[in-house]
Amino acid sequence: MSQWYYAKDGQQHGPVPAEELIALLKSGEVDPNNDLVWNPSMPDWRPASQVPELSGAAPATAYGNQPFAYPTASGDFSDITPGSEPLIPTACVKRAFDLTVRHIGPILLIAVTYFGVSFGASFMLATLDQVMGWKPLPTLIMEQAGASPETIAAYGSNSSKDLSLQGALISMVSTVFLMIGLSKIGLNLVSGKPFGVGMLFSGGKWLLKSLPTYLIFMVMFMAGLILLVVPGIIVFLRFGMYQNAIVDRNMGIIQSLGYSWELTKGNGLSLFVIFLFCILVFFAGCLAMIVGLLFAFPMMFLAWTVAYRWMQYGGRAVMDDPIGKQPLLAALPD
Repeated sequence: MSQWYYAKDGQQHGPVPAEELIALLKSGEVDPNNDLVWNPSMPDWRPASQVPELSGAAPATAYGNQPFAYPTASGDFSDITPGSEPLIPTACVKRAFDLTVRHIGPILLIAVTYFGVSFGASFMLATLDQVMGWKPLPTLIMEQAGASPETIAAYGSNSSKDLSLQGALISMVSTVFLMIGLSKIGLNLVSGKPFGVGMLFSGGKWLLKSLPTYLIFMVMFMAGLILLVVPGIIVFLRFGMYQNAIVDRNMGIIQSLGYSWELTKGNGLSLFVIFLFCILVFFAGCLAMIVGLLFAFPMMFLAWTVAYRWMQYGGRAVMDDPIGKQPLLAALPD
């Protein structure tokens, strides 16, 4: 049964079943011409008289002199029951595309900065390994496993880019630190809040929570891939929202993983479809070389963030105010 929202006298109401909305239209409580309606399958809010499923619910009347009522986010957003408003993958991807195009300038700056810092850190860590004389991590593992010197030497001649244990740990910390910043940027962008390249380096206060959670997540993910791949995919889809939960709601290690599992209930298949869309976007970006990837990666990231907000508040949370053309969540307090 489809769920509908309607806006009357500047206030948003719903969700209500289609039958209830039709009854409101027939009784005249909802004006088919001056009141707007929306459900998750629609790209934007429209007068009920312009929606085919509802246009016959009440006789059309002349437009009144009052302006359209429109939905607002004046503190009326609250968490929905997980799975009660299923994700629409195409809507999430389209919203991510629209937001990427809308903010293409600052997004490209953030993407260039992110990749520049990542590659710069990798180069510096490799140089540090050489200066300090630290052995590559695979070499240490083979030594501990009792591999012959010839085997170790042969591996070393074929791989000169492996980091040491110290370098790998530093790399993990820097990766998680930047991931936190990206999560904060994505959440703000989807919610219509201010964001900028400096936010990429704002993850310090969540780092101690994110590091162990990242390790737990990766262990579960890798173990799942070893167990016939499918369990790994399930782990990725069901627990993968943990970082947003930490940044968005300041959750702890176990709490954020549990929240992600509960939040994604009933939406595993839809998230998998979004994942497949992201793969297609990635390959399309590869075909367009560097510029394409600079567009593809933010769009992929935003698709997941849009899905996160949708699963929290419902599809309306990722929509724009139909008059102000800003995300409805922008009116909510931080």
